[in-house]
Amino acid sequence: MNSRYLLFTLLFLGSGFCFGQKASVSGILHDEGGEGIPGVHVRLNDNQATVTNEAGRFVFKNLKAGDYVVTASFMGFKAIREDIHLNKGQRLVINLTLNEEVTQLNEVTVTGQSEIRALKESIASVALVDAKSFYNRSVSTTDLLNTVSGVQVRQSGGVGNSTEVSIQGLTGRQVKLFIDGIPMDFLLPVEELGIGAALAMLPVNLMDRMEVYKGAVPVTLGADALGGAINIITRKNFEDYVEVSAEHSSFNTWRTTLSTRKLFSKGLTVGFGAFYTSSDNNYLLDGVKVINEFGNPETISAPKFHDRFRSYLLKGDIGLVGKSWADRLTLSFSYGDLYDEIQHNFEMRQPYGQALNLATTYNTALQYEKYNISNKLDINFYLGHNLIQTGFIDTTSTIYNWRGEIIGEKTYGGEITTSQNNLKLEGNNITGRINLNYSITPSSKLIFNSVASYFKRSGNDQVAADFYEEDYFKNPVYINKWVGGIGFEKEFFGAKVTSHTAVKAYNYMSEGFIIENGEATTSEQDRFQPGFSQSFKWKVNEHLLTKASYEYATRMPDRLETLGDFSAAINANPDLKPETSHNVNLSGLYKKAKWSVEVGSFFRKVNDLIILQAVPPPVLSKFENLLKSSVMGVEGEVQFHPWHWLTFKANATYQDLRSRSDKENAGVSTDRYYGARLPNRPYLFGNGEVQFEKQGFLKEGDRLQVWWSTAYVEEFFRYWEIDGRKEDKLTIPDQWLHHIGLAYSAWGERMTLSLESQNVFNTNAYDNFRVQKPGRSWHAKLRLFITKS
Repeated sequence: MNSRYLLFTLLFLGSGFCFGQKASVSGILHDEGGEGIPGVHVRLNDNQATVTNEAGRFVFKNLKAGDYVVTASFMGFKAIREDIHLNKGQRLVINLTLNEEVTQLNEVTVTGQSEIRALKESIASVALVDAKSFYNRSVSTTDLLNTVSGVQVRQSGGVGNSTEVSIQGLTGRQVKLFIDGIPMDFLLPVEELGIGAALAMLPVNLMDRMEVYKGAVPVTLGADALGGAINIITRKNFEDYVEVSAEHSSFNTWRTTLSTRKLFSKGLTVGFGAFYTSSDNNYLLDGVKVINEFGNPETISAPKFHDRFRSYLLKGDIGLVGKSWADRLTLSFSYGDLYDEIQHNFEMRQPYGQALNLATTYNTALQYEKYNISNKLDINFYLGHNLIQTGFIDTTSTIYNWRGEIIGEKTYGGEITTSQNNLKLEGNNITGRINLNYSITPSSKLIFNSVASYFKRSGNDQVAADFYEEDYFKNPVYINKWVGGIGFEKEFFGAKVTSHTAVKAYNYMSEGFIIENGEATTSEQDRFQPGFSQSFKWKVNEHLLTKASYEYATRMPDRLETLGDFSAAINANPDLKPETSHNVNLSGLYKKAKWSVEVGSFFRKVNDLIILQAVPPPVLSKFENLLKSSVMGVEGEVQFHPWHWLTFKANATYQDLRSRSDKENAGVSTDRYYGARLPNRPYLFGNGEVQFEKQGFLKEGDRLQVWWSTAYVEEFFRYWEIDGRKEDKLTIPDQWLHHIGLAYSAWGERMTLSLESQNVFNTNAYDNFRVQKPGRSWHAKLRLFITKS
């Protein structure tokens, strides 16, 4: 890796020498709020042209002295012209502002920053994270999600470890994740290995933005999301570029990316990406217990010794863009591989020394997009096949302590399971989606979306078969799922008020097996459930926007809950009912040129929550419909941009989660938990950031960024607050973590070196059931971005 850094340095020193021989002009194109606009077409006279990058920057090099005309145009903005004069060898920097076009258009397609603004001001209750502004930072996908108000990402450890995402109090399987509108569990091993491992396979540099839907989930996202949805939009740049980044950080963590695209004549585009993530996760654990040489328990600090994680993803596509019959037609391929060692159980009470998960994914997809057909119709079609192969290895009876020492042998079973396992599963999934937008009139449109999937899984485990005297995993599992929706959107009073009405339908059919009295019998389920949502947006004036929404939301039981997971000692339950919730959201956004304030409130009334009724092996646990709950809360976010070089952001969320279950449906003998706050759930948390940016810090064309960010979580109880004596109750203490970093970019954003420290004060950090997270870490990242211009 040192030789790579040396090679990169020599290349760019050489490039810098070549650039300096002639004059150049560079700059940034930003909107009236001071934010850079990507994708703007910039021309120099009539013989040179380029497109601004993700930060809104452009550059023309190797110019002769003389007079030039710079013009810039972008849909939705007024074109701009600037006359300049260059002296011999001069490096001129100009900053230009594009003003929004005031002409009313029936249909406008926008990209880049304008697309983000349009979505933010749409009728959807959505928070947006522009991933482009984080390409130079040492952050993961979960780090980005944690910056959004109302969102909590709880990770039981380091890179790739178990993760839960919560949106406005609803968490886990109630929140659905998508990649470009396709449910993530159709593409990555989400249900098999969890969200943490799946998200770790997706680097930030692969993404264009993240859309977090907190209120009514749009019809265009075809899934049964009970508590909100997260849609990750991947990069679809069509200009020629090569991007390489390499990051090394504490605990022997590496993140490297390679992404490139070439646009040929006649609209042919070819792209390729390679992404690698690995970590030893060998950070220090405090307060773990071992038995000393005298046979007495002793509390020590020890590094993790069996928590390595590694994943890589190769992704390619070939397609056509800008055709009369297709705006975009793409055939894509991807291959991913994952290795994940399991260090401990969910409460960090027992260390493991050999258990691990494996996964391999193969994806092939065809996507077609055509917009504004006869000025009326937009079509988006997707057809994909996904193969997921997973392995779970738990074949040792060896017992380890927290020092990684062998202290004994079990008489039977593995580290985790009663039987021991060498389980191999193979799942095939075929998914089809069609999305139609039809403009009935300039002020009304009809939206239709349909997603259908077919899933089949089978496997083998000879180790477990020797224990149970039968290989249950050879029994195939089938799941057919369909989600459809129709939405009608109408503008009133000169587009000041917008209404969106949607009806949805969910159908879930499964066939698997259930273990009863040591025998496998067929288990089937066929469920249908309707859904409904109504949303309003009122644009009071050019600065103030308000939104309100109601949704009757549904989440169908997934394949783990319905069909079980015998390797995890979970039996099937074909009688599970769907989870349902009445969701209400109210929000307001006030925005001016230099600052904005957004506030919101939410209410959830949830029925038939599915929870795991865990019992000790060898008895099999099972998911049941038990709990009812309610969630009420408020959230707010402030952004302040007093000068182009300084930005402040802060958000906070308070949520009150209460049990509404009585003894009849809670599986308990009394009603004492009715009205009690749900345990192991944060109720007060927030984030903040200050960023300083200086153009031309050392010379023309360079940039310095310095930032400080912080995250706070108030103390909360691990178990029921009303149980036990106050002084004996187990809590997850309040946490206030701080991160600092800087990034220096040179040669017109072509090279960036960033240095960062996360949890800079080495504060003890915890998450689910007080599982410890990493302490202070140091990060260094080098990013190279090369374009034709």
